[in-house]
Amino acid sequence: MALTPAQRKRRQRESEKALGMKPFRMDLAASERAAIEVGAQAGGYEDQTEYLLDLVYKDRDTSQKEQTE
Repeated sequence: MALTPAQRKRRQRESEKALGMKPFRMDLAASERAAIEVGAQAGGYEDQTEYLLDLVYKDRDTSQKEQTE
């Protein structure tokens, strides 16, 4: 049996709570938004959030690698 919209939303909230998800807001100038959009498109990302998170993870990995050298 298919889930009702209320059941789907409840599952979503439970999943987000388990992951510790919280909203993150940034104020960006038009030029910054454009740079993110261009970078995401150039990298083949469909979602700009995915692009930004990938940049954050790459930076984290590079920083950790540099600390162990």
